[in-house]
Amino acid sequence: MHELVKRIKEPELCYVFAKNAIQRGHPQLAQQAYRRAVDLRAEQYGAKSKAEFAAVRAIYAYEECLGYAKGKRTRATGTWQMVNRFGLLTAVDKRLQSSSGEDVMQALRELDMADYSFEAVATEYGQEIQQAAA
Repeated sequence: MHELVKRIKEPELCYVFAKNAIQRGHPQLAQQAYRRAVDLRAEQYGAKSKAEFAAVRAIYAYEECLGYAKGKRTRATGTWQMVNRFGLLTAVDKRLQSSSGEDVMQALRELDMADYSFEAVATEYGQEIQQAAA
């Protein structure tokens, strides 16, 4: 990650940085700024375990993909409703079962966040997700 991106401490500043980087012809810096924004938002959530942190990060990355596809910031309202009802890990399990997510994976690859996908969380923390969903 570039030093300029590492120094950003607020997610909103990451979006400003990304917009400026795109305008100045530096799409790689913009991708890093979007990734940094997802990390900062996930840290602010206050997850209780590594699995929950990865789940929150996946939801925020999903929101970035929705925004990237639509051209404006978009909230994953249905996913957050599931989180409020069932908990983070169970919501990830239900999200994985609900749709294929190929369109999301393409956007995640373009944003260099494929490792933040719901599938990546399920691969790494599958046992904890299954226990929470049971």
